[in-house]
Amino acid sequence: MKKQKRNIGGWLLLLLFWGYWTSTTLFPHTHMIGGHVLVHSHIFFGTSGSDHQHTAQQFQLIAQLSMLVATALTFFLFLQELLGKSFVFLEQKTSARCDRAVRIFRLRAPPVC
Repeated sequence: MKKQKRNIGGWLLLLLFWGYWTSTTLFPHTHMIGGHVLVHSHIFFGTSGSDHQHTAQQFQLIAQLSMLVATALTFFLFLQELLGKSFVFLEQKTSARCDRAVRIFRLRAPPVC
């Protein structure tokens, strides 16, 4: 039962990541607001800005969510640095396998003319 819950949780996380990646990668578009170009990305089918508009509140929400993600990432990176943890994978020593002997055939080289 516990393994089944873990599998379901893994699939849900994979689905969540796929949805986020799809939304941010495949659907970028621009809006012209007050002479400034605003570029953002979310699931949207159509051409850039032709039949797709946002309200001022939606633009504010997009800006606040972007700031939240950037602030949270900075905070957690700083916290990891304080705790001495790192996101970089550490190098591990290679281990030699001694379970089977390696055969070395000591044959002579071919004759040289």
